[in-house]
Amino acid sequence: MALTAAKFQQELGASLAQSLGGQYRYFKSRLELRRASSDGDNVLILAGSNKYSPSISLSFYFGRNFAAAKRLEKRVGGYQFPYHIQQYSLNRSAMSGLSYSGPHTWSLDINDTPKALTSEIVAAVHGIADPFFARFSNMEVARDAIACNDHWCFGGFPFWRQLLILDAALDDLPHFQQWSKGLGSFERSQAEAKFEQIARVQAGVA
Repeated sequence: MALTAAKFQQELGASLAQSLGGQYRYFKSRLELRRASSDGDNVLILAGSNKYSPSISLSFYFGRNFAAAKRLEKRVGGYQFPYHIQQYSLNRSAMSGLSYSGPHTWSLDINDTPKALTSEIVAAVHGIADPFFARFSNMEVARDAIACNDHWCFGGFPFWRQLLILDAALDDLPHFQQWSKGLGSFERSQAEAKFEQIARVQAGVA
């Protein structure tokens, strides 16, 4: 049976987890690898575009999931973010000061893949994701980076939901109130509703 793009990525994720020394738990169905840290998880997610399968373009997302923010999300209910701050390997050049200069995205024929593919991705994880994990080692630093649209992460107004969760987990909702004044009217209306929901949960009245 021909190898499908989905099957290829699932097998690649397993190989990647093994090559990373068993430090990451691998969730096959969502192509996600998680490594526990002192305050949450470091997360990797493979991302492949297979529009022209068997030729695919492969990159990976990476981010930090903070335990305190995750606990709050569970109390609030609804969607839970795989990471509360994130970046994409394709955006390596935006991460100023990063010393890694190796491959960060791959164009492949899944029926004829390079033998060095897994080792190249491992090198990219160490060269791109590991510095990210170190830079955003705590929630306050992550919150500030999103708020000021630091190019090392996905930030600014489109990521108000992550910022709100982090501010709430930091017990600093006034920061979000001030920052969210810059949102457009539609997003501000959504943010105010979510803000009130979280505030009620934290007050124990939801």
